[in-house]
Amino acid sequence: MKLVSKILLVILLPGLFVARLALPDTSTEPVNFPEPEQVAVSVDPLPLSIYCPGAFAEVGGESGVEIGAIDRIGTASIWLQQGVGQLLTDPGLATNTGSLAVISGSPQSTGLLSAIQTQGVSRDRADGLLASYCPQPSYSGWFVNGSTAVGQESVLLISNPNDLEVQLTLVIDLGDKEISQQLTLAAEEIRVVPLATLALLNPAFTVRYQTSGQPISIAMQQRSTFGLNSRGLSLLTPMAEPATDSLISGLSIKAVGFEPTVARIYNPSQLPTEVVITAISSQFTKVFRQNLDAGELSEIELDLENGDYFLLVQAGQPVLAAVKNSVLLPAIDFSWLNQSELFTDLSLPVPDYSTTLFITNPGANAISINLRVTGSQGPQYQSLELPALSQVGIPVAGDSLRITASGEFGAALELLDVPGYAVISASENVNFGDELSVSVR
Repeated sequence: MKLVSKILLVILLPGLFVARLALPDTSTEPVNFPEPEQVAVSVDPLPLSIYCPGAFAEVGGESGVEIGAIDRIGTASIWLQQGVGQLLTDPGLATNTGSLAVISGSPQSTGLLSAIQTQGVSRDRADGLLASYCPQPSYSGWFVNGSTAVGQESVLLISNPNDLEVQLTLVIDLGDKEISQQLTLAAEEIRVVPLATLALLNPAFTVRYQTSGQPISIAMQQRSTFGLNSRGLSLLTPMAEPATDSLISGLSIKAVGFEPTVARIYNPSQLPTEVVITAISSQFTKVFRQNLDAGELSEIELDLENGDYFLLVQAGQPVLAAVKNSVLLPAIDFSWLNQSELFTDLSLPVPDYSTTLFITNPGANAISINLRVTGSQGPQYQSLELPALSQVGIPVAGDSLRITASGEFGAALELLDVPGYAVISASENVNFGDELSVSVR
């Protein structure tokens, strides 16, 4: 028996020794990593750039039948508001094909640089006021305002303000199908793209764009006719990303019985949703509801009496919304009103037209508003308390204005003068920069 035990020990001991070497040592203490150190880094943002899309693009010549003819007609006036900073590129007072403005400075906002372009157009097939905000060049964006039905024209004004070539993808959603087109824009190239050849005679469609890595300027020009008579012009800058809650400011109904005011809503998501549009004036509130399938674009006629309104758009899925509104006096014209951004501090130039500033409080609490309008006679000040869910319209005349508030507000400038009608909504101007927080391990 002892002999057997000795033999077993001789056999097993080497195996146990090897196993001991192969097993990890579980008795070691766990490693404690130090907490990451927070380091604040101050950096200067890149110079701030904005771009004005340029003058009216006439497609087909003044007669409308010249194949391939596309001309920029006249010049658009540029109204610039500049804060404390060094203007590196001056856009000038007027532009034909588009104009870039660049400024260095911080903090960046509309207070550092903002601009509006305007142009009164009087042609055989085009009569009205073209006016828009001059936004920052962007990498992507949306338009829900497209129409190429009989009497309707949609044209894209595209500019690559960079010193590098850019690849641009346009996706046009016609409802039953999508059409994609790739464009190559050379450095500083400017191009006018009529959408009739892509969208054919489609009364309503959306346009989405995406660049290959450099921001571009893009705007949509629209023209409406009835027979040989012009029904107006509109110039649109891109819309922000879809949202479940959005605001449209400065809707002033003035042409009941002429053409209905129409809200166009688009559901780009993969799920159906219900959209609720609440129109609010100082007199009453009216609610409109619409169910949208995934990817559906729909229009709702807003049966509203003459008056000033703002719209709250709410949905279960992120949507895009815009409103087409017409006027009869002082000229037959129309304007598209896109979703409004919210601000607590906003600076804008004031064009030399009859202008009304609409300030909207979409929140549940009253806010205090301070308005400064600067003109040749110096600054003029006005303070007011804006109740919850309300809007005020203030006629303004001067060179520039600044609005500061105790809470978030939306704003729009309504231009209503001899050339026609336009509503301008601003967007914030800012580059990545200022204070950064860096985690270091």
